[in-house]
Amino acid sequence: MKNIPATKPTFSQADIKFVTEKFTEILEGKSFLSQGVYSDEFENKFASYIGTDYAVSCNSGTSALELIFRALDISGKEVILPSNTFIATANAIINAGGKPVFAECNLEMCLDYENVVSLVTDNTVAICHVHIGGLVSKSAIKLSDYCQKNNIFFVEDAAQAHGSFYKDKMAGTLGIAAGFSFFSTKVMTTGEGGMVTTNHQALVTKMKSIREFGKTKKGIFTNYHTSFGYNWRMAEISALMGIRQLQSIENFISDRGKIADLYDSFLLDIDAINVIRPKNHSRFNNFKYIVILEEFNRQNIHEALQTKGINMSGYVYELPLHKQPVFPSYNDISLPITEHLCGQHICLPIYPSLSEKDAVYVAENFVEILNQS
Repeated sequence: MKNIPATKPTFSQADIKFVTEKFTEILEGKSFLSQGVYSDEFENKFASYIGTDYAVSCNSGTSALELIFRALDISGKEVILPSNTFIATANAIINAGGKPVFAECNLEMCLDYENVVSLVTDNTVAICHVHIGGLVSKSAIKLSDYCQKNNIFFVEDAAQAHGSFYKDKMAGTLGIAAGFSFFSTKVMTTGEGGMVTTNHQALVTKMKSIREFGKTKKGIFTNYHTSFGYNWRMAEISALMGIRQLQSIENFISDRGKIADLYDSFLLDIDAINVIRPKNHSRFNNFKYIVILEEFNRQNIHEALQTKGINMSGYVYELPLHKQPVFPSYNDISLPITEHLCGQHICLPIYPSLSEKDAVYVAENFVEILNQS
């Protein structure tokens, strides 16, 4: 039977040769093992790709978000975020001392502009927009403009949005700062790792200090601490992978687009489902291929696909945060669009090395299962 994974990282033989040769040099003592010359190189190249003045590398996308919120000093203030996001987004806000305010999403599963604006209070310090599935929506642009006019920080959770843009607005450039993830499932990966992009040097100084136990260089002192920080440094082996993945990201996005187009050819004419796809003025990196199962039982569809050897990609997200048991004080909130879309969507396998033959197999079996349901 087929065994098609939900996602799979892509490293060429040239990538493997580069990473192993450079890491061998590191092991021979020619560079530091952590937060060294390759981390610096990765930061510079990533900032250049995104289009910001600076980038700050770290050990995860979660750390990237918390670095932003701690550097912005959100303690005691409210941050509006979507409820359909990974818990890391809320964790970063809470751990930085802020209060999460869960908002409704639109039909693209990104923050709904009108609902967010209705939630703004005098205690709102930031709006955190999540580019769900890698999609930069029009609402992100509108909320960015709103924040600029109302003296509110606009923070992007761009964990899934490497290389995506709306018109000429690249993910990672829309607000005060953005956090990216390089987890194993992402469009480009370092296994574990994260990056903050920003144009604000003062934030960079704060974040680099927080990243390393709150250290600030003072004369000959290497352990002079001006704040409480963490060990959130990026390993050099991760930076080596990141440098090579970044070199291939445009090819990755192109390959993902071809698979998405193939799926479209099978699915877009089926009335009982909706596919979340960007308008022509956007470039979607297709981190996720999201299908809304308007009239089907998701669990039955998921299980039927599994029996065909088709492993389902992670949801975005199957249970919204305001309904999670870890947030009991929010469980009575009603966000009907979020609840419907979280409960009725599914994500088909998509990654650059997925062959056309296997993509057709996925699509044909998906259609067959829908027809039998």
